[in-house]
Amino acid sequence: MQEEKKLYPFPFSEIQDLGYIDSPVEGGWLAGNTISEIMEMYMDRIVGEHVFAYYGRQFPVLVRALDGAERTPLLVCPDDETAEQRFDFLGKAKFWYVRDAKPGAKLLLGFKRDSSTALGMTEGAGVSAEAFYNACKEGSVAAMLNAVEPHPGDCFFIPPGLVHAALEGVSLVEIAESSPLDFRLFDWGRPFDGDAFDAELTLEAAFDFIDFRGFTPGAAPAAPQPVETLAGCDAFTVSRIRLSDPLRVPGEELDSFRIYTCLQGGASVQATLEGPSPQRFPLRPGGSLLVPAELGDFFLVPEAPETVLLETTVERRTLRDTFLNNDSKGLS
Repeated sequence: MQEEKKLYPFPFSEIQDLGYIDSPVEGGWLAGNTISEIMEMYMDRIVGEHVFAYYGRQFPVLVRALDGAERTPLLVCPDDETAEQRFDFLGKAKFWYVRDAKPGAKLLLGFKRDSSTALGMTEGAGVSAEAFYNACKEGSVAAMLNAVEPHPGDCFFIPPGLVHAALEGVSLVEIAESSPLDFRLFDWGRPFDGDAFDAELTLEAAFDFIDFRGFTPGAAPAAPQPVETLAGCDAFTVSRIRLSDPLRVPGEELDSFRIYTCLQGGASVQATLEGPSPQRFPLRPGGSLLVPAELGDFFLVPEAPETVLLETTVERRTLRDTFLNNDSKGLS
């Protein structure tokens, strides 16, 4: 009987398994196969037994770049329970890492707590649903929202229910639950783009899960540690690695995949797949490597000065109490 070929770290430009977007592997003997196709073929060998038991063949997170060429719509996303009950999808928590920001560029994050000029505001209480609806229809909604001027290296966790937008000039890495449920609340007067957003995910459809309370945004503080956790929630954990020396990553510590995204510099994953010598899998700036759960121990090796990586992991273990069939990816 022929021995199964061991899986290798898969290179991607972006990682999205959303049905209408299905990212292809960009190197190795599985090049050209999409993330959903390799999940169909290799299942828990990629994501680990516990993650597969929870998500089935749905790859659980996405990693993509927002280049800041134009502003995003004002968006909001539901939590897992709402998304599952109403849409048969995952909900969507997000993490934004600021790669670059032009002077004066801004992020809009949640409702102001205290403002005498924002329509409909009550001190410390946020905004009324009626006032928000009217402001969206009238085009004055920006006055209600916290405007944050970000800097490279800042990062923001965006929980479900929080309204958010990135204005022109902010280049981001977005890590999020693998879900298409971005509800478009206001699009700054632009026509609807049906290729990017579902026409049914509207302001009116999102009203019952928008968090109208006041919100105080804050970037995660910079820290000097070589490895630091930037965000952690049930859906994912994101860490920043300042890689100056080879770093051994023990595979037995995590029954899950790992994703490495190169923010600056360059690196490689080095692991032994066949024979006695390790193989090298390069990670180029701006790209990502999906390290499958079955790989075992490996090394992260810097290949340029001042290399900085993001590491994304998922450790969800509790089985969902759901009518969804994990074998069918949990998607309608």
